[in-house]
Amino acid sequence: MADQANYLEFIEAFNKIHKYLLKFTDSDDNVSFSDLLYRSKKHPMLSLYLDDLHVFRKLRNIIVHQTDDFDKIIAMPSEETVKRIRFIESQLIDPLKVDVFKGEVHHFQLQDGIQDVLSKSSDKGILKFPVYDGQKFVGLITSRAVAKWLQKEAKSGKITIDEKMQELLPYEKEDKYQFIGLNTTIYEAWELFKSETIAIAALLVTASGAPSEKIEAIITHEDLIQYLYTHNLYVFH
Repeated sequence: MADQANYLEFIEAFNKIHKYLLKFTDSDDNVSFSDLLYRSKKHPMLSLYLDDLHVFRKLRNIIVHQTDDFDKIIAMPSEETVKRIRFIESQLIDPLKVDVFKGEVHHFQLQDGIQDVLSKSSDKGILKFPVYDGQKFVGLITSRAVAKWLQKEAKSGKITIDEKMQELLPYEKEDKYQFIGLNTTIYEAWELFKSETIAIAALLVTASGAPSEKIEAIITHEDLIQYLYTHNLYVFH
């Protein structure tokens, strides 16, 4: 009976994936699963599971062309296969969003003292500093920019941390961060970090991705890797 349950669960999951890909590609029902995978090549996460889906396609074709007599079936999905296709189905149809990173974000003003900011960051382990001029976001300061500023101060023969946050902005490049919305999937976020055109130090998450909105989360490449790894989300193949 366990084999029969695996069979039925596998087919159910496969059909849900098939239906999703039909909708995603706006294809007719008669389009083959293999063609749907090709048409979905720009999907933010499909490439991560493409090999699995081709294996499932072949297994499904073997299964559905067998006899209806379960005692005579020669190929049956294992529990691990069923678990895997169920996982991929869930990630396709209802993928995790970056809102899982939502939390308290400490904002700083241009006129805040560097000493006070460094003290707060030391207490709370903050390595990224969103800086505002009133309600307007003006930049993201990273620990690397702080290090560069300290190096310059050291070369001048004196180090003073009585300066304001605005002194750090020239040491940070604007293209080191990007705004995204809370509905961005973690796979889309992963693709942004993988981009070869812009080296992103952090993703700044707001409600819709607009810089004028409150920053709900700051995600670094290391943050995302740790989350993906600890939750067994297969992006490292």
